[in-house]
Amino acid sequence: MRVHDTFITVFKIWKDIVVILPVRDAVVNIFRQFMDICLGNFDNRKIQALIEHWWSATHTFLIPCAKIEVTPLDFTILTSLSIGRYPTQVSYDDTWSILSNARQLLPNIDFSHIMSGNISIAHMWTYLTIAANREDDITIAHTFIIFMMEHLRFQMANDTVPLGYLAVVADLDSTAQYDWGSAILASLYHGLDTVVTTGGAITGFVQLLTYWFYEYCGAGHPIVNEEVKFPAYPYLKEWERGNKRITNGQATNLFILGRYHIDHRTIETITWEPWLDSVVFEIENVLTAKLLSCKRMPLQVPNGNCKYYLGDRCWRQLDGEARIPLDYQLSMSLHISSVVLHEMRQAGFLDCEQFVVGEERETYALYWAEQTSEVGYMLTDSQRMGNIDMFGPTTLSAGITPVVVTSASVHSASQDFSLPGEVEGPNPRWYIK
Repeated sequence: MRVHDTFITVFKIWKDIVVILPVRDAVVNIFRQFMDICLGNFDNRKIQALIEHWWSATHTFLIPCAKIEVTPLDFTILTSLSIGRYPTQVSYDDTWSILSNARQLLPNIDFSHIMSGNISIAHMWTYLTIAANREDDITIAHTFIIFMMEHLRFQMANDTVPLGYLAVVADLDSTAQYDWGSAILASLYHGLDTVVTTGGAITGFVQLLTYWFYEYCGAGHPIVNEEVKFPAYPYLKEWERGNKRITNGQATNLFILGRYHIDHRTIETITWEPWLDSVVFEIENVLTAKLLSCKRMPLQVPNGNCKYYLGDRCWRQLDGEARIPLDYQLSMSLHISSVVLHEMRQAGFLDCEQFVVGEERETYALYWAEQTSEVGYMLTDSQRMGNIDMFGPTTLSAGITPVVVTSASVHSASQDFSLPGEVEGPNPRWYIK
């Protein structure tokens, strides 16, 4: 399991071309504050540990105490990208696969750069890296937006992009009216579904997961400068270089410890409403995302199918209350025409409150015990005894030694770990460039 590529590459290119004012204006007009983010390297092992808990049937992470998912509200506050504000879906048109048409936007393309209707990423790089091309502002803008889409919306295993997506940038004024947030969140779901069902590389904007998980569970990279937290929008700006640190540099970024932090969450150690006191809670995009988080909503993926966001699966994230979700509808169609999807959007989608019940019938703890009895194999070989975590023989990798906690006042999440026989210091292997 590996991450196919990282969005950090996009930020590096953006840093180079942002000085070209027409390009900057065109891109910022579409993605707005999202382009202000400047993330550094991320913890690939934490993403792998999270993916072990992905449940593709409901698009949630199953951790030992509950289900938790990336809601539209989470996504918008972290990225500033709106969901549902604009009705237009990201477009695709096969006629752009014709060479003469493609040359209208990519003037140097020829047959050697095309494979089965896809353009190679290597050719797109030439428009972004060759100094002579930088006089052609509009081509740079077209290419960079498609390059961003390749990292956010879709990722092909052979490093190509479908030429049909040139339709997106043919009219940059229309490009700003697409529902980019829904498209990118759908692609994240799609990438997670694909890797847990068929294996291969992890695609989509998966870097988001490490920061999202930190907001709920406090595990990962803590923020050094707490003063930037509340006024930051998008919230991903909290983790810009200089605002984050590596905790216990050597050990905490190991895959097994990422798994440990996930598997030992309890209801009490999760911040179920991390944005409750946010100063950006009244921004229009955020209010819209909050409303949609309480819905059942189809999200269209690049192949035309739909992935469903199910707000009833994560009710505690929405209002802090424990609600028991009813069985989800297995008849939810994966194939929805753009006309029907537009009608559903106009009707406001389905309110998910009708798919949950209170704890009158049974407690959430009993409900969750029944749920986890079916998926117990997903949990690691460990058990809780008071405040001490008792590990089975398959849990820890060789050389990782947990420090025994003897005080009942110390929570398991604060236990330290060490690797014997190595000098403390940064581990150059914990990130991907």
